[in-house]
Amino acid sequence: MFRLFLTLTIFLNFSLFSFSNEDYSKDYNLLGNKLKIIIKTTNLDKKVFKRIKKTLKNIELIIDPYNSSSFLYRFNALEKNTEISAPDLFVDTFNLMRNYNKITQNSFNPTAFSILTNNSSDLKKIKFYLDTGLYDKCLNISNIKTKIRNVFSKKLSCTKISFDSAIHGIIVENIKYILERENLESFYISFGNTIYYKNFESNMPSYNPRIQEILDINQISLKKFSSYSYLDIADKKVRTFNINSASRKLVVKDDIVIIVSSDSPVNNSILSNTLNLLDFDTIKKLKFINSEIPILIIYKENDFYIRRYSKSFQQYFN
Repeated sequence: MFRLFLTLTIFLNFSLFSFSNEDYSKDYNLLGNKLKIIIKTTNLDKKVFKRIKKTLKNIELIIDPYNSSSFLYRFNALEKNTEISAPDLFVDTFNLMRNYNKITQNSFNPTAFSILTNNSSDLKKIKFYLDTGLYDKCLNISNIKTKIRNVFSKKLSCTKISFDSAIHGIIVENIKYILERENLESFYISFGNTIYYKNFESNMPSYNPRIQEILDINQISLKKFSSYSYLDIADKKVRTFNINSASRKLVVKDDIVIIVSSDSPVNNSILSNTLNLLDFDTIKKLKFINSEIPILIIYKENDFYIRRYSKSFQQYFN
């Protein structure tokens, strides 16, 4: 009798396992970061991963700044007044970058961002540009001209552009589109500092430890988010520097955490990577950040952490 009961138990457990959702996990290394995708479903067409791989390859061929075959690399090497036709991804992302440049009144400058996000030794390059007056000439988005919609040229060959601030969101947005087109109801996507998930709670990958610690202190739960990006300035890999246009000096912020949570992974990525360029003397006078998008900024001043957020972010406090 015991043996029969044991056999039935094993059979039932196996049946339940066979018909339950399975986790299909895949990791990709690209553009200096790891892309992680987890799909929870009872039946997955494995061809979806081939489509993802093809999409990633196409994105790299357009906006990889270090691949000599990419469009962005060829654009940055373009001689002045030479015209080139750009693919749609480049056009759309550039227009987004230009809009953010206008909104921030040139505080966010995509022609300087890639130098600013590299390690501290590259600060010498920026100081050289500032001291010699080349900053206004070379690192100026107005040097990039568009003709019709997708024909680009540069007034000066020294002007180069970076999509570093948007790249995480671009990757996540494209993968999200593929998975939703496959009618998948439960999945998780993570690339760099940008995360998006849908109906996915079990076995959630762990968050950045420092981000998690700060969220715990402030009684904030990321489980309430489905789409967000974060920036941790203490992590030198993503540290950025603001150039004060009035004093022509570099302004370095040492300890800032930023979280942005909207439905758009691209907007989350750009905002999280650029909000540290704001004037913090103005921010600390505000009661709330004036934005409909949920935004949290925590920065350190005189050994105290100061917290500023938009009213829409209040829903994430426990």
